[in-house]
Amino acid sequence: MDVAALLFGHSKALYSTWIFYKPDHLLIDCGEGAATSLGNGGFAIERVLLTHGHIDHISGLPSLLWSRAAGMGDTEKPLEIYYPRDDMFVADMQLYLERTATRLPFALRWIPLDAGDTFALTANHQPTGSATGQPKQSGARGGRRVVTFPTRHIRGRLTLGYKVVETRRRLKPEYAGLTQEEISTRARTEGRQSVQSLTEEYEATLVAFSGDTLPVESQVVQGAELLLHEATIVDAGERKHQWHATLDEAVAVASTVRPKALVLYHISGRYRTVDIADATCQSAVRHKIDFPIWCLYRDRLMQFWNGEPGPPASHSTKAEPRTGTRQVETKRRRGRSFQQNADAKSKEKSPKE
Repeated sequence: MDVAALLFGHSKALYSTWIFYKPDHLLIDCGEGAATSLGNGGFAIERVLLTHGHIDHISGLPSLLWSRAAGMGDTEKPLEIYYPRDDMFVADMQLYLERTATRLPFALRWIPLDAGDTFALTANHQPTGSATGQPKQSGARGGRRVVTFPTRHIRGRLTLGYKVVETRRRLKPEYAGLTQEEISTRARTEGRQSVQSLTEEYEATLVAFSGDTLPVESQVVQGAELLLHEATIVDAGERKHQWHATLDEAVAVASTVRPKALVLYHISGRYRTVDIADATCQSAVRHKIDFPIWCLYRDRLMQFWNGEPGPPASHSTKAEPRTGTRQVETKRRRGRSFQQNADAKSKEKSPKE
């Protein structure tokens, strides 16, 4: 999975977090600097999904709205902002924007959500809700929709994570052994309708965004092809009373979910890139991870683990200083050493052990 082809953004705990998910034109949170980085690309956004109302996740909204109102693009393209119901910080931001941006040339809708809500991702950005704010299910883009789930970040208040799910078809279990040739033969002799009877619908989770939270319950995001999980704390001893996940906890969740790729984000700025790479490799070995692990740290999307023996291929969507690159590569080689040492210890054990 080429994660860099699917998303980009910026994430530094306490300061700013925003992620643009390209396939469905979604902006997950809108921290400071989102509009500056996106430029005219901000016109591609169809929906903003806010996980909660902390300032580092919503402070970029004013500049995003104003740049879409006056930039070189479709200034009449509507925008929808989804947020956890009764979030007082989002309510304050909404009130501020309504007072200061009274003549926006595009339709702006604020849509509150509860845990477990779902709404369709419609093609051509047709309105997805009625006057009551309830999303419709018609016109879905490729049968995809967003589903919310509860997270644990602010005591006594609703915070949300988001999943993009898609309805697909597959062979029923009793027909799973049929070859493509057998299916084609049946279609020719009995008609395409007979092939439909061999299949069933199922829900596939394309991507899941945890938002700020303690480790998410793995069953909530089970089956996600791409998992983005916050990893604010690299050293577990520094957690204190924060309602955030550690890097190792995020990897542990992924070890149960088994996505095609994991992206760690919302990491504290107190850590060096080389330390994050080191911790990622150690955690990947500890949890026997066999899929790639990426990290969105500040504005760099980097792959630190490729899920295979040996060091991950060097991959970063933003150029790094030459010395920084050498440091990260050193840690990647250490990842291979961790794996080799673990394998060696396993071979040294006697059959009785």
